[in-house]
Amino acid sequence: MASERVIVIGAVAAGTSAAAKAKRTNPDLDICVYGREAHVSYSACGLPYLISGAVADYQALIARTPAQFARDGVTVKTEHEVTDLDVAAGRVTVRNLATNTTFHDHFDRLVLATGARVNCPPVRGIELQGVFRLRSMHDGLAIQAYINEQQPKHAVVVGAGYIGLEMAEALLDLGISVTLINRSKTVLSSLDDDMSNQIIERLEAAGVHLALGAALEGLEGKADTVTHVVAGKVDYPAELVIIATGVQPNSELAASCGAELGEAGAIKIDQVGRTTVDRVFAAGDCCTVDHRILNKPVYMPLGTTANKQGRTLGAFLAGHERPFRGVVGTSVTKFADLHIAATGLSVEQALHHGYHVRSKIIHSTDHAGYYPNARPITVKLVANAADGTLLGGQIIGYDDVAKRVDVVAVALAGRMTVDEFAWQDLSYAPPFSSVWDPLLVAAQALAKG
Repeated sequence: MASERVIVIGAVAAGTSAAAKAKRTNPDLDICVYGREAHVSYSACGLPYLISGAVADYQALIARTPAQFARDGVTVKTEHEVTDLDVAAGRVTVRNLATNTTFHDHFDRLVLATGARVNCPPVRGIELQGVFRLRSMHDGLAIQAYINEQQPKHAVVVGAGYIGLEMAEALLDLGISVTLINRSKTVLSSLDDDMSNQIIERLEAAGVHLALGAALEGLEGKADTVTHVVAGKVDYPAELVIIATGVQPNSELAASCGAELGEAGAIKIDQVGRTTVDRVFAAGDCCTVDHRILNKPVYMPLGTTANKQGRTLGAFLAGHERPFRGVVGTSVTKFADLHIAATGLSVEQALHHGYHVRSKIIHSTDHAGYYPNARPITVKLVANAADGTLLGGQIIGYDDVAKRVDVVAVALAGRMTVDEFAWQDLSYAPPFSSVWDPLLVAAQALAKG
């Protein structure tokens, strides 16, 4: 009897996680992964640090190569694009991008891990040389090569989300003057304005030229190469432009076979990765994920989520159902020495979803003030005014911000109230915290109203 054949489309985080987990759990599966890129199973989140030089070699970002997958019995074919599906026939049409030839392959079950692409604004000049998106290893290496060859002096980053801030830092580290353009008057949409303002101050202090509240109108060039960016009726010089305006899911193949789409056009899946089409599954940045606070599927593409969805799906394909319960929306980044983290809902997001909220900001130090090198930390907590349940947290500081936001994330997943959270048994010693950790101080302040 022939082995069950699983075809996976997409070979970065979710796709390779699903393939590897499925094969480890059930070695009898016949698994083939098709990826459009030359590189597979890499950390896209590390690309800004590759460009800055903090990561010296791109190969450090690669978790596993096709040869390593092959040793474990998983076939990975790079530079192969699946162009069409026939689910009823169990068939995919594949184009070999290296030879430009097309062939068919068959499947018993199909995994869509097609990721996402930059939501590029439709403005003039967007295809000029020197204008880049940053989603793939190919993009990162192309930006790195362009900087080395062209030695740009002025760069414009369009978009002030996580990639925008990380690329602004990377380019500054390379000695390039940076202008950051953002349609909103704030940065990092996961934060409320009163927290975002601290980041704006740090960006300005580092020498970033800010153009906030300015819509991108177009790009100008000379001899097919970008020279200026126009935003808010102002011209900004730029020999290099990074478009970091968010992403949209690559869900076209899913739609073509009748799979239901959810928020932002992402593929709607259940907690093990089933789509609404029999034999078709999905995971990663092309998919929705259940939000544990909102109790509904949302589009929130993050590398951690892609890996968890991939592993969950791989186990299910191998016969082990262990549902992934979802996310609370935890993220962290940094700009220079300033660390920025958020989890759950901001005040603005909570109001948008119909909550009545209470919130509190406190300013403290990251460890006991009398112990050397104590540095400022700001904590904001958000709660449901109706029952006191925690809804979110935002933290800005210099040390241990990531681990502190993780504490809030666990509290959110456990549906703790502010009162419960305010008395948690957190660790204390003067080099690490005050006797009342800043998280507990914020919770106590919020509980008092």
